[in-house]
Amino acid sequence: MDAAAALGCRVVLLAFFGNGDLNGDKAGTDEVVRRLKEVAPRAEKAGVILGVESWLSAAQHLDILDRVGSKAVQVYYDVANSQKMGYDIYQEIRWLGKQGVICEFHAKENGFLLGEGKVDFKKVRTAMDDIGYSGWIQIEGAVPDGGQMLPATRRT
Repeated sequence: MDAAAALGCRVVLLAFFGNGDLNGDKAGTDEVVRRLKEVAPRAEKAGVILGVESWLSAAQHLDILDRVGSKAVQVYYDVANSQKMGYDIYQEIRWLGKQGVICEFHAKENGFLLGEGKVDFKKVRTAMDDIGYSGWIQIEGAVPDGGQMLPATRRT
């Protein structure tokens, strides 16, 4: 927390993927909640937000946030992860946004160039506007199957 605060880093991304995936892992989720409760007061004092990005639904994220009970723990909302899991991302954005628990957005298309995958970014923007979001959006490019890195990066 001290290093993040010293660097002026307002949000620290906590990614729960691969071996750290929380989806369907009650024991792992309980342990994450325990650890977040332990570190959240330090984050609050440092003015740092811990942003949880995962494969969980909005309801599952809110469960974690409610159990931790700190404004320093929020959702780092990844539109492509949620779309891939079959969640209604536009509704989730509005629901989480009304709770005031989205710290930042992650915009990507999981193997597609932005705007060429399954995420409707115009609808994402509308949902963000509906909640008054004006913060950071982290954009992640991708190289489509058979594509090349440099042209794909230029198009992103």
